[in-house]
Amino acid sequence: MLRDIDRNYNILHIAGREYRVRYSLNAMRCLEEYKPLSELLKTKYTEWSIDDVLYLANAAMCSLPKNFKAVNRRDFKNVHPTVQELGEIVRPQDLPKLKEEIICAIIAALPEPKNTDEAPKKAMHEGHERAMYVDVIGRSDKEYWSSTKKEIADRIECYMEVKGYKDTAELVQEYDDD
Repeated sequence: MLRDIDRNYNILHIAGREYRVRYSLNAMRCLEEYKPLSELLKTKYTEWSIDDVLYLANAAMCSLPKNFKAVNRRDFKNVHPTVQELGEIVRPQDLPKLKEEIICAIIAALPEPKNTDEAPKKAMHEGHERAMYVDVIGRSDKEYWSSTKKEIADRIECYMEVKGYKDTAELVQEYDDD
């Protein structure tokens, strides 16, 4: 469906306000100033520290229009609300719900895991991904950084199928047996 190719946002509720956010590569880069997402995901989300939650929430704010200039300059200390501001407004009783909202937003931003038994391991990294997205497909660098990992993976997958480098998935028809 067409809505599947729309940009998806998640809502974080903080101090009575709603923030429409997404974990784009800009947010992931901001988060690296604290810890890479891969490190944070080694801990179950219910066990994240207060600092983990505050930095994750702050990184998500990179997707707010008011923060675009700071993000483009890689001036992540000026992404608002800042970690300090978030620390002042997030109440301890709000942490469980906020953790749940953050993990849902992260999951929505990541591509579906591939079956590792079928695909051989390749030494691919973000540089290869960016080269494919920007240099080969011809998308802008700005679009690359403002996209989620899921959006990038989906775009590359579609490109590979359209160009004939990869077979398209078989159409499976679902039947309602009720």
